[in-house]
Parts: sequence; structure tokens; C-alpha cells
Amino acid sequence: MYHWSPADRFDEIWRTGLRPHAGPTVASGTLCYVCLSPDPSTAWSLSGAMDWVSDVDEWDLWLVRIGERDHVCVRGEFGPRIEEVKIYGHLPADRLWWVGRRGPSPANTCGGPAA
Repeated sequence: MYHWSPADRFDEIWRTGLRPHAGPTVASGTLCYVCLSPDPSTAWSLSGAMDWVSDVDEWDLWLVRIGERDHVCVRGEFGPRIEEVKIYGHLPADRLWWVGRRGPSPANTCGGPAA
């Protein structure tokens, strides 16, 4: 499963993992769970692609291994396809792998010189 987080949280996540009740980026308040998605694209659409988080310039993608004892709830509001799950509890750093960083989108996405 995958999770996007603001790059300024890298050091904390690298040391301690993903924790519920951390300062929210997408939600309006702190959550008692961590959200994950089955692929990077879906995770992005439910986090960094949201209009109200445009003030975050860089995002880190984390691959997360869910454990047998994790309390996992599939969010049913997306229909029959699993798009997001809630993990109630701490996801320690030894179960996370940093995949990469996504920077700000260039103003000109066509690849040519800026006008």
C-alpha cells in the first residue's frame, strides 16, 4: 500500500514511521488512523492532488507493509474498488520504504521552452 506525505515530514517518518494523530495535511483535523491506497496514482488523487493542499511543494511517496495484527478498515464509499484503507495504529519505520519525491509541477508541461 502507498502513502504520500509532505516532504518536510521525511525525517520524522524515517525515524518513527507513520502515526495516527499527526498534524493533518488533507483532513480538516487530526485523524485516529493513517490512510493508504493500493497504488501511487490513487494515493496521489486522495492526497497531493487535492486543491486545498496546493501550498505543499514537495511530497514523498512511501510504500507501506501492512502487518497481520494491524487494524485495517476498507473505505466503502468508493464502491467495489478498494481505493483507500484506514489503518488504526502506528506503522513503524521498519515497515516503510521511501519510494521517491515529487516536486512542484512545472508551469509549462509540454516540455518546450516557457513562453
